[in-house]
Amino acid sequence: MTHRLTTPPRAIEHARQQFLAEGEMQGGVVNATIAQSWLRSRENGVPACQPLSTETLDSTALAQKRSQNHLLLTQAKAEISSLYEQIAHSYSMIALTDAEGVILHTRGEHQLMGLAPAELLSPGYSWREQERGTNAIGTAIIERQAVAVQGAEHFVEQLHTFSCYAVPIFGANYELLGTLNVTNAFSAHQQHTLALVKMAAQLIENRVFRASYQGPVTLKFHERAEFIDTEWAGVAVFERDGRVVAINHNGLQQLGCNTLPQDYQQLFGQPLPLQAEPAVLNLSTSLGHVIKARLTITAASKASALRPVVRRGITLEDLASADRHIAEVLEQARLVMDQDIPILIQGETGVGKELLTSAIHNSSSRADGPMIAVNCAALPEGLIEAELFGYEEGAFTGARQKGSQGKIEQANGGTLFLDEIGDMPLLLQARLLRVLQERSITPLGGSKAKKLEFALISATNQPLQDKVAAGTFRRDLYYRLNGLSLTLPPLRSRQDLPALVQSLLTAEQATNTTLNDDLLALFQRHPWPGNIRQLHNVLKTMLALAAGQPLQRKHLPPGFMEELGAAAAEQTAMTALAAGSITDITNEAVRLALQQHNGNISAAARELGMSRNRFYRKLKALGLG
Repeated sequence: MTHRLTTPPRAIEHARQQFLAEGEMQGGVVNATIAQSWLRSRENGVPACQPLSTETLDSTALAQKRSQNHLLLTQAKAEISSLYEQIAHSYSMIALTDAEGVILHTRGEHQLMGLAPAELLSPGYSWREQERGTNAIGTAIIERQAVAVQGAEHFVEQLHTFSCYAVPIFGANYELLGTLNVTNAFSAHQQHTLALVKMAAQLIENRVFRASYQGPVTLKFHERAEFIDTEWAGVAVFERDGRVVAINHNGLQQLGCNTLPQDYQQLFGQPLPLQAEPAVLNLSTSLGHVIKARLTITAASKASALRPVVRRGITLEDLASADRHIAEVLEQARLVMDQDIPILIQGETGVGKELLTSAIHNSSSRADGPMIAVNCAALPEGLIEAELFGYEEGAFTGARQKGSQGKIEQANGGTLFLDEIGDMPLLLQARLLRVLQERSITPLGGSKAKKLEFALISATNQPLQDKVAAGTFRRDLYYRLNGLSLTLPPLRSRQDLPALVQSLLTAEQATNTTLNDDLLALFQRHPWPGNIRQLHNVLKTMLALAAGQPLQRKHLPPGFMEELGAAAAEQTAMTALAAGSITDITNEAVRLALQQHNGNISAAARELGMSRNRFYRKLKALGLG
């Protein structure tokens, strides 16, 4: 619905007051969509002259909403950024909602501060018409069409300072996914805004459709041949036997279908062609619609027909732990992962900082976007700037002919993971800070900034606060990175080793593999100086050596038992030393050395730096010789 406010605002306000007082609708003042919404609002008992409730979903409920709508969120954010660039000058904000009208994501809400309580513009706020009266989001959901509500057309007086434009977002087969809404001050409303929102919503629909499905037979069509390969084309996907799998919203409208047809034959009165034709087809539907179309048949098998994309990789649920500390870390990560709050993960080398980062990414609304990891300690100092920020053609000697996209830009729409952030050169910290503040980047040698959207996770095994105090790490960057600090304990302190082992086996696609009690006992006695990284490598080696057979002690990598024995000897020595018995220390060392070398006296004595004769005397004193 394209809507321009041609009636003077005073006339609309007068008609609204008359409706509220007398229950009669003055004809010709507001359009039919607004009039019907006013009637529903009155029937629902919405108080027209009272301020709206400011209650929003709590963080847990909002996180669940965002998780349920992760695909919509992921595919929409790039288009929202593009739309915001077009309207940023007009004091407008953008809101993405779910199919029930709950705000999932906003952009530019600061533009409207002071016109309404901040909660009304925040993620977690519901704009259901049944609760808020006539408003663009709630009314668009009920009408299932684009709606503009300006000034006094809002049923609740508190909203008369706003103009709002909402467009429903549909998935395949008429499924309502949510809405895209732009709100601006009524005094600064723009007549072209609804058209921009419609275009952005269309692009989001297409992104979601492409990301959700893949199939062997695709038909792209439009009433005009020149629009077949545009974003406004209808798209239908079929099984090889002609059955319909999915049709996008544009396609259903162009075909005139109120319900999803069963197959190609029902649609076009002929069997699905077995071969694609390069020429544009002229097709007539059973309802009399004539379309221009292009058919594409891929080599994909029937089994790979369109179906929802399955998220891959380890998630926070996979890391669920009986260890109290880990459970707290996972819960905190779950609550903030979709809140645009940067996360700083701290802990010893190998404790699983990257594993936790992957789990956060795969559990978040950005799971279908890229996760780009940058090891700040591994990049040569002379190249780190080009690697992070990218560069244009000719930016420096040796640059690629067409330039190169930097790691930060590659993370657009996903997650940027800055590992070993404490090793970033001080000179680059200032530029990184600007990128994080402005969420835009200018490649080396370039002049145009590029807007970006990504989640930020950093990790370090160094005490950043000490580096800040020493002047080797910027204080402002530290606070920018440290939205939420998560500290992972070393493996030797954790109480959930069996569950962790199973999680790592799952990550290696060995879900049916377990460790027997003997192996698990050895694992629990091991000191794991390399933490989870070492554990993961041990399991990968064992799986390779077992070649599909059950894991056994013989599959342990070389050096594992020696490291275990050395740790046991050290622990025994420390215990004996604490008890003040040098003799006990020596005797225990002799026992362990003999055990580790399978009774080889020469090897055992050599390890302890003893002569064979002295070693024999010790054995005799212990009753072993």
